[in-house]
Amino acid sequence: MLNFHSMRNFVVIGGGTAGWFAALELRRLFGQPASITVIESPRTRVMSIGEGGILIVPQALKRYGISEDDFMKATGAAYKLGFQYIGWNTGREDDVYYHLFHRVPEADIVNGIPVNWAMLAANGVGVHYAIDSLPLILRNAAQEEIRAARAKAGADHFPASFHFDVQRVAAYLKQVAMARGVRLLEANVNHLERDGESGFVRGIRIDGQEAALPVDFLIDASGFSRIALGKTYNEPMRSYTKYLRHDRALTFYIPPTSKNPHLVTRALAMDAGWMFQIPVHDAQGQERISCGYIHSSAHLSADAAHAEIEKRLGCKIDPLPMMHFDAKHFERVWVGNVMAVGLASGFIEPLESASIGQMLGQMMTFGELVGRSAYIVPELAINTFNQRNQIDWHGIADYLCLRYDVKRRDTPFWRDVATQVFPATYVSLKNCWQYRLPRPIDMATHAIGNLPHFPSTSWMAAGQGTGVVPMQAAAADLASLPSERMLEANKFLASVRSRFGLGTPA
Repeated sequence: MLNFHSMRNFVVIGGGTAGWFAALELRRLFGQPASITVIESPRTRVMSIGEGGILIVPQALKRYGISEDDFMKATGAAYKLGFQYIGWNTGREDDVYYHLFHRVPEADIVNGIPVNWAMLAANGVGVHYAIDSLPLILRNAAQEEIRAARAKAGADHFPASFHFDVQRVAAYLKQVAMARGVRLLEANVNHLERDGESGFVRGIRIDGQEAALPVDFLIDASGFSRIALGKTYNEPMRSYTKYLRHDRALTFYIPPTSKNPHLVTRALAMDAGWMFQIPVHDAQGQERISCGYIHSSAHLSADAAHAEIEKRLGCKIDPLPMMHFDAKHFERVWVGNVMAVGLASGFIEPLESASIGQMLGQMMTFGELVGRSAYIVPELAINTFNQRNQIDWHGIADYLCLRYDVKRRDTPFWRDVATQVFPATYVSLKNCWQYRLPRPIDMATHAIGNLPHFPSTSWMAAGQGTGVVPMQAAAADLASLPSERMLEANKFLASVRSRFGLGTPA
């Protein structure tokens, strides 16, 4: 049992996006009487690189009383309306599909399926044509137009997240947290002192300080250093490397390629992985495109990755230091009076902004658990929290595996991906989707608490894009609809074809 009523000293090791969001959650949860300290190492600096969020990011801003306008102004963030996938099925530039943020009207959902989406899918038309933001994306509208469109429709009916520079976001969250009484301690953590009987962390040894810093509850946001669960507790990790083969990220910047920032995170398939492109205003306020080649070192050397990027983009690049990672996470992220968040708890890969989404989902679920337990949390609830967190990671891994379940065979990497064995949980869903479309019930076991990252319609968009969800699955679902509903759906299909000049099949 953990009795949070008796706790006063809360410590976060590591700043960055994860650490400062954690500090804000602690302040929201425990109020002003709590002492909250964030320890940032002067040797560690947040890498200035672009990142894109999913819809949980604006939810988090609202949770912590931060207006979207203030956030965007302070960080140089730009609106993000979804993801664009280029070359994933064939390797060609004209091979494009989208996963856009969306809200399907309740009136369009029958028997768990979005009828208009199903009509598009059954006729080989991308489901993204049903989403109101698409025309703005296709003409790469200005930020002011996006803001106006959201104001007119309502943010709930025109969902958006953000592209941003992580260094600027971390600096802004630090400013907000410190204004709310969070203490910053710039120091290097030497080691953690554990109680011999309970195993709880009771003190933090800081370089140059004789006395240990007392702690009642510790959040480890130390990134890949993984000071608590890795170096102190030696907790086991679960690996997904046999399913998701990437272990390197070569990041760099290029100048803007368009008048307005791209409204989607671009994911370009490469010979041994994929490359993200995210518009940012960096720490110096300079507008650039942050890029990163996420690839497998077993299939491509660092020099070959560098050369492939320059050939693909037609320009020289000045890469940042190579980032090394493995697709894995701790089986338990909450042990005793310690919880790890962000990279300190695990990492799979950047695709679909899964990392920041998992971190925020975990922190929010932690806050809801503590609050609903009246601040006295039984061990059973902590065990359940860890089990749900594992399921959350499994769901993310399954969703990413869907992205790689494609027909490309033109390089050794894509041939190896095509012949690998996917997780049984993913395969069981895929087998069903040969006969009918994804439904919310399919995703029930993938949700952590009440914060599912990817609804069934997101799986449908991805499955249509990769071919995992075939046209006949949508046709089978439509066959059970009343004739009047089919007539409405056919009218919608005709309007889409007319509006976007798609024509009709021969």
